Amino acid sequence: MKLVKAFAVMTIAAGVMAVLVWQFWLKDQVAFGKVATAYGAKMVCSCRFVAGREMASCRGDFTDDFSAITFTEQDQSIRASAASGYVSATAFYEPGLGCTLRPST
Repeated sequence: MKLVKAFAVMTIAAGVMAVLVWQFWLKDQVAFGKVATAYGAKMVCSCRFVAGREMASCRGDFTDDFSAITFTEQDQSIRASAASGYVSATAFYEPGLGCTLRPST
């Protein structure tokens, strides 16, 4: 019976710890990742397709540290992803209109 009570207390403690980590650290990191990937995808898309520059040159335009974000080029679009693809955004190039973000499907 003591083992069951100890297991229940440990499970509750782990749950409370997980909620605290989410609330005070991880939630902000995910929100920052969503903004950073959207901004990065749009900027790199404009750099590549509107300005006609190389991908390596475009990565150098960021003043903040974007090393955790990976950019991939597919046809006329740029996909930016972070956290192993958990957070991502895609910007599409349309001639005459430039680059735009589209909602994920």
